[in-house]
Amino acid sequence: MTMAPTGESPRSGDGHDHEERLTESHASWRDLASWYPWFTPVLGLLLVVAGINVFGELAEQVYEHGAILGLDRRLLEMVAELRTPTVVAAFNVITHLGEGVVVFSAAVIGAVWLGTTTRSWGRPMLLVLTSGGTALTVFLLKLTIARPRPVPAPNALTEDSFAFPSGHSAHSAAVYLMLAILLLGVLRGRWSRVGVVGLGVLLVLITGFSRLVLGVHSPSDVVAGWILGATFTIGLVSVHTLSSRLAPLRSRLVERAKRTDREREADPREEDRRHET
Repeated sequence: MTMAPTGESPRSGDGHDHEERLTESHASWRDLASWYPWFTPVLGLLLVVAGINVFGELAEQVYEHGAILGLDRRLLEMVAELRTPTVVAAFNVITHLGEGVVVFSAAVIGAVWLGTTTRSWGRPMLLVLTSGGTALTVFLLKLTIARPRPVPAPNALTEDSFAFPSGHSAHSAAVYLMLAILLLGVLRGRWSRVGVVGLGVLLVLITGFSRLVLGVHSPSDVVAGWILGATFTIGLVSVHTLSSRLAPLRSRLVERAKRTDREREADPREEDRRHET
């Protein structure tokens, strides 16, 4: 009978152990989020900080007439080559996807539908909050930076407000992305979830691109609007999620304080010692 060398285990065992180690060492992001529920909202808040920094850099470049203005001119010249009468007419319609009235209406309708479906109004109300908050922020930033608009395309819709940041881009990014995020918690099918996210991103991109084709915004206006809207949405979702994750901790702390008070009331000597100190 042939014996295995001393100190060596069978080869099949080595392979089995190696597979177990690989399985144990590769956890998914979902596993990480389930074990550490604060991970996702904290990551979202870090993205918010990054988004604010990038937006601040863009705003500084625009306000101080930096190199970004030359890049804007070159990119607008490239987009101008796409402006045929048919294209301009089509984007005159598409651009309404970012109109304040349209976006706010979508936010209200989405909030009502989600609230009645889930029988919870906390997260659906984030839609209305992100729409109103983004609109107010864009309004104040436009007045502060006061950037004039570029020359619009022929037959394009006229705009008489300031340019930076693009309100259409910011509103669409804030509300359509928020709606997609909230629908992820309702839909169960994989492809339906992918489709909702894809549709939300498509609406944001095509709305922003319509502003370039019509010539009513420079590329930096549109990019800044996207960053602003996405940052606003991610920030609200992260704060709301972190608050709900911390709810059990708050309950335990309050219960612990109540229990301590009851123990002190039950033991008069403890109350006397507390007054002496």
